[in-house]
Amino acid sequence: MNFISYSCRVLMPVTALMVLGPWFLSPTGSTPVEGWATLPLAMGFVALIELLLQIRIGAFRTALPGFTVLLLCLTGAIWSHEVLVIIGALLALGFSLLRALSFLLDRMRRGGALVVFLFFLAPVLVGALLLVQPRCQGGGDPLTGSEAIFTAVSAVTVTGLTVIDVGSRLSVEGQWLLLGLIQLGGLGVISLFAFFAMVLSNGLGIRQGRAVRDALDGVGIAELKQLLSVIVISTLLVETIGTLLLFLAPESKGSFFDALFHAISAFCNAGFSLHSTSLESYPTISRAVMALLIIVGGLGFPVLLDLWRHYRSGRSQRVPLQTRLILSVSFILLAVGGLLLSITGAGPDAWFWTVTARTAGFNTSSTSQLPLASTLVLMFLMGIGASPGSTGGGLKTTTLGVLVLATWSELRGGGPVVAWKRWIPDTVIRTAAVLTIIGMLLWGILLGLLLLVEKGQSYQFIDYAFEVTSALATVGLSRGVTSELSVSGQWIIEVAMICGRLGPLALVLAMASISSTTTRGERPAGRVMLG
Repeated sequence: MNFISYSCRVLMPVTALMVLGPWFLSPTGSTPVEGWATLPLAMGFVALIELLLQIRIGAFRTALPGFTVLLLCLTGAIWSHEVLVIIGALLALGFSLLRALSFLLDRMRRGGALVVFLFFLAPVLVGALLLVQPRCQGGGDPLTGSEAIFTAVSAVTVTGLTVIDVGSRLSVEGQWLLLGLIQLGGLGVISLFAFFAMVLSNGLGIRQGRAVRDALDGVGIAELKQLLSVIVISTLLVETIGTLLLFLAPESKGSFFDALFHAISAFCNAGFSLHSTSLESYPTISRAVMALLIIVGGLGFPVLLDLWRHYRSGRSQRVPLQTRLILSVSFILLAVGGLLLSITGAGPDAWFWTVTARTAGFNTSSTSQLPLASTLVLMFLMGIGASPGSTGGGLKTTTLGVLVLATWSELRGGGPVVAWKRWIPDTVIRTAAVLTIIGMLLWGILLGLLLLVEKGQSYQFIDYAFEVTSALATVGLSRGVTSELSVSGQWIIEVAMICGRLGPLALVLAMASISSTTTRGERPAGRVMLG
């Protein structure tokens, strides 16, 4: 029995690769090689055997992947729907890879932050490899390797910076692939891993749960299942509503796929658009829908969970401090940011600039035409970013809120930092300060490297500083520098996007996980003069 089970687990990814290979290697709109139609039946047969084995031992939850792959393969093969077959093959390959990653993670002693990094690296490599295939090529020259890697990194990190015109350089299949990478990055690869790990096995192990808890900004294992349910339900619900509103909006001339692509891109705070001018041609109502999708996606899934609990309990359950802090800081940034941008000359779209600067990256006019004062305001908003556990990046609204509260408390003479009758521990304040310093150091180092490799170009310092800020905060706004970067400059921006998506917290966790030093008793206090 074990031999048959292991054989199925090996044959599943092999048959999936045999299905995906000829399809991606054939040009867009064409039929794969002769005999390709028999491959889905072979993959479905393997899925059927594994399904029967799982049902026999009573593992109905782990039988779900095999049943899904079997259903898609049979339906696609019988009715000649290639799309269903490809989706089934991708799911089969994805489940197989997640099994291997789950097995690896369960046997790792340390390196939770490193595992998170690997989970981001895997879809980047797979996405870049698929983007250069003939099936994903649109009009114009085929994508080069560097262009594909940059696009995949930008999609998985939900940044939106791009060196290509997505609408013309990618085929419809390529755009669907890009949309899948955006969705994967927006949900968070580690949260998707947690979801599949609970389906593929008997739950999360200790080390798996620790890595997931660290990646989800301290969410306890007990809350993980409920949070994952909120992630899946809220994502499907919000993106469906956003797609319908964009498609049915007055003066909307785009297709349903156009509405779907932009709704997912907005909710995931990705900033990718099928139009070379982003949202410049969008009517006012469609822009308002996009702004609401950006705001909801930037609040974070833990906030949506807390608000749902508060609503379900008839408002009797108290809203946690973190949610109150996130909502307050987000509202203040939207109000103050819009006011400052209006004063500095950003024009009638000042409020939308305020929304999109918080890691979304869409623009309604040329960013390079904004006054320098407005550009500085945008850079500050980009640096702050979205909220913990959201689809956005940046230092996070909670970091800003904690530092402001600590500063205000110190100006009033010190004492405990209190907000909404709750005491904020000193460790949280210290962590917020460390994250801010690390973020500023990263910004300075990456900006210095970019200036070094791009010397001799006609762009000014503010243009490169804006580019690094946008990449490190995973925003996607640009003053026209992205497409003109050298290959070395693109690599620097890619590193900035990855660091920004993982966040300074991942670096702190990585340092803590590899450090072997322990506290040896209490040390005597030292005196240091400040100011």
